[in-house]
Amino acid sequence: MTTGERLNDGLSVFTVGSGPPLVSIPGLGEGTDLSVRVPRTDLVSARAIATSTGRTVHVIARPLDPPPGMSISELAGTYAGAIRERFGGPVDVFGASAGGVTGLQLALDHPDVVRKLVVAVAAARLGDDGRRLLREGVALDGRRWRAAWSGSGAMTRGPVRAVAFTAMALAGSRPRAAGELAMVEGGQTWDVTARLGEITAPTLVVGGTRDALFPKELIEATARGIPGARLVLLPGRGHLTTLFDRRGSRAIAAFLATP
Repeated sequence: MTTGERLNDGLSVFTVGSGPPLVSIPGLGEGTDLSVRVPRTDLVSARAIATSTGRTVHVIARPLDPPPGMSISELAGTYAGAIRERFGGPVDVFGASAGGVTGLQLALDHPDVVRKLVVAVAAARLGDDGRRLLREGVALDGRRWRAAWSGSGAMTRGPVRAVAFTAMALAGSRPRAAGELAMVEGGQTWDVTARLGEITAPTLVVGGTRDALFPKELIEATARGIPGARLVLLPGRGHLTTLFDRRGSRAIAAFLATP
């Protein structure tokens, strides 16, 4: 069994690959203490990122049991402290979905720790449907089939949704960790659109045109708002399928390799 180690403020980390460091901030998914267990899906994803980018990937998971009412800004502060302690200087950061939200906040509030920023399937705020879908997912906790149908709709559309629905339903219901609930709650009002011009780190924004949580208009507006940001928008891809599209992974590798 693969395990990692504990960091400050309830954060935990595991590392794979070789090469320059890349901090990966995961999305909602399965909350876990990485010093105890690394979920197989997280391990496979991290290895894929490490292979495509030629990096040592440090996956840093959010706290399982954060202080009550912890904001996304406060969460970003815990990441900043861990990065300063672990690396002693700025590092490249990759954030997907809720991890992309945290990455944007990190670059805004703590520019000294972010060398380059990759924001995947995320934007400066959730779309209206995205807020509704996340609220609905929390309300359906414990109602296995309905929760799986709602969750699959948030992740993808079309024929792939049936696959996602089946996987979620067969996995069964689980109580959401406090850290996951805090992210969902914080995302309802989180909006850094007006601050995007403050980001100084070179930034790549990657998204899909059929994302139910972060619609393409918000992804495009986020890239426009960040000085010099690059945008890769994949036609027909949703929240989940964007992450598995090789065009996106190639763009991320090329961006990180650019001096």
